[in-house]
Amino acid sequence: MKHCNKKGKRKAKLIGLAACVAATVTLSGCSLYDIADLFSGLGKGSEALYANENQQMPTEVAEAQTGSMDNNIIDEAEQKEITEIAILPGASWLDTDGNVIQAHGGQIQLMPVPGENGVKTEKYVWVGEDKSSGHLGNDVAVYTSDDLYHWEFQGDVFRAVESREQLDEDSYFQELYQDHTSDELDEIYNCINKNTVIERPKLLYNHKNDNYVLWLHSDDSTEKNTYKYDVGMAGVAVSDSPAGPFKFLGRYRLSQCPDEQIDCFPSSKGEARDMNLFQDEDGTAYVTYTSENNKTLYISKLNEDYTYLSTDPEKAVYKEDFIRIFPGAMREAPVLFKGDNGRYYLMSSSTTGWMSNQARVWSADEIFGDWQNDGNPCFGTDADITFDTQSTCVFQTKEGQWIYYGDRWNSTDLADSRYIWLPLNFDGNRVVIKWESDFVLK
Repeated sequence: MKHCNKKGKRKAKLIGLAACVAATVTLSGCSLYDIADLFSGLGKGSEALYANENQQMPTEVAEAQTGSMDNNIIDEAEQKEITEIAILPGASWLDTDGNVIQAHGGQIQLMPVPGENGVKTEKYVWVGEDKSSGHLGNDVAVYTSDDLYHWEFQGDVFRAVESREQLDEDSYFQELYQDHTSDELDEIYNCINKNTVIERPKLLYNHKNDNYVLWLHSDDSTEKNTYKYDVGMAGVAVSDSPAGPFKFLGRYRLSQCPDEQIDCFPSSKGEARDMNLFQDEDGTAYVTYTSENNKTLYISKLNEDYTYLSTDPEKAVYKEDFIRIFPGAMREAPVLFKGDNGRYYLMSSSTTGWMSNQARVWSADEIFGDWQNDGNPCFGTDADITFDTQSTCVFQTKEGQWIYYGDRWNSTDLADSRYIWLPLNFDGNRVVIKWESDFVLK
């Protein structure tokens, strides 16, 4: 991010670039090293994944980079003159404590958040993977914000288990699972230990139960730094607060290909990998996910508690409880949302590992209706590889602005993967996302 000040523009340029949103270096918690390092994500960054030869650093940013630090320290009087904060897609982003935000494969949305005396206020909640330890055994982190610029770390709200003994001895886990048998704790350890895959966390607030429900892709691994997706299940956890802690309920296979249709991977029924959640205006919630060895996207309706499917997979009725979207298309990273026009949209990427590819959008008048392929929604520099990102979330601000949020993965240093936010617009029924090197939230 950056601050813009018409009266003292040069002094305000550098402060807060990309991540630090306080007016001065000392107030923001950013060291001089942090400030200098923030520029790494504006251009190429990682040679492997940030290469964006046509992306030019904004002129005013380039000027600020060459200015002296003395000229970029502003006092409280000047701070009041700052009227604009902008997003710099791909730049490193720090939370209000000065630490790099770890919320990869995540989701942002408005929801009620408990405050003082238990009174709930609407805040933006950002949930995602803490990639500090790499790919496996990720904790799930949550951040909250009032304005989408300043993000306060609420903690690692869902923790992977270091050892089986930890479930018996660590007070954090004892509080959550004190009523469980030893066999049940064994199963929990098998599901959420540090050598398992825990990714793509998504969160919903359940008005009926006044609680928060977390879904994530839960899979196994053979050993550290190697992983398989043989289990292919959806994990579910609940909490009374988005700040956690979240209690793991279990993991499940989901909807299955109907007998009368061609199953693209019949040896693994009900498999669930990359996933996302969607809550409709009437409160009905859905999970969308990749299945059939990533060959087919599914949308399945959830129960009223949001903790499982509305109907067991064996009894589910096609186009009443679930639907398959373009079988055999090899898509992942699904994002389901509903536009202001009342039309449903499903965005996804192709399956090329950590490497970026071209996004596709499907749309339908009804969630279990007929879906049409609307093609690539991206325009501008690197539109053919979704601006070097993979889709993870589309959200709407309090003011009604739509934002696309994608991950720019750095496979050699996942903790340094970046977040790309871009304005999302509608041209009739078509989704349009254009590259912008910086933009201001409305």
